[in-house]
Amino acid sequence: MKMKSFLNFLQAKWKVGARDFLLIIIVFSLTGFTTAWLTRSISNWLNIESYTVLSWLVRLIVLLFGYQVIILLFSIPFGQFGFFWKYEQRIWRRLFNWNTVKVLDLPPMKSIAIFASGAGSNAQEIIRYFKGHQSVRVSLVVTNKPEAGVVHVAANAGIPVLTVEKERFFRGDGYVPELKDAGIDFIVLAGFLWKVPDSLVEAFRNRMINIHPALLPAYGGKGMYGSKVHEAVIAAGEKQSGISIHYVDEVFDHGKVIFQASCEVLPGDDPSSLAERIHKLEHSNYPRVIEELLDPKSTLNPSATSS
Repeated sequence: MKMKSFLNFLQAKWKVGARDFLLIIIVFSLTGFTTAWLTRSISNWLNIESYTVLSWLVRLIVLLFGYQVIILLFSIPFGQFGFFWKYEQRIWRRLFNWNTVKVLDLPPMKSIAIFASGAGSNAQEIIRYFKGHQSVRVSLVVTNKPEAGVVHVAANAGIPVLTVEKERFFRGDGYVPELKDAGIDFIVLAGFLWKVPDSLVEAFRNRMINIHPALLPAYGGKGMYGSKVHEAVIAAGEKQSGISIHYVDEVFDHGKVIFQASCEVLPGDDPSSLAERIHKLEHSNYPRVIEELLDPKSTLNPSATSS
């Protein structure tokens, strides 16, 4: 029981989800075993007897330098380089009061959750874009349909899935506790067809965005999603359509627009052909805008513009 409490304390201190916490523990374990093996191998190669001054010197050198390099190398295939680079910086600063370590000074790792109800093409592009990213990771996929294609997208990427139940989502806590336990910093809606409850909006105010397949404020609101949007655009004889990325608030498609991109509506277009061009706009722009929103130096980041 004490061990479980200690592990929970570490997870909360490091501000990571359960999956990343497990990967971090694995990296620590592999590094410990490798460092011990390396120390023994060097001692045997140099024919150094145990518990001599020289043997302790070898251990110290391996611990101070070898361990630090090994842990960073192991962190890369497990997708935890950002966490361990910050960890290494803290260690060196404490050991040597070295406040000038600025090389590769990375922003804190941000964990995002993708909400989706369908095939998950946008989710797949976002996951691909952030794979191995130094400061952003996709930590969770949330869906209201356990049979949705996005579930398979998440499984193929090794990302856990949270399936939400309607009654609790709308009339309960909005699954806010699960999102906080997973260490989620930012929510991305990518074809999620339920309206987000006020409790969840409030918990992630200005930290939740949505992409809409039209140029808001036109063709937005309740019931306007997917092919219904494209049908309405074509029926109205519009010459242009596009995408809008916006913050989520308590009203459908109402939050502040962050980014828009447009494309032509061609003569002879049907909802399917227009949707194909809209999808290309979504895939090429949505991951990049997410990255900019989470970059503390970007003008799209609210904290940067307010400072």
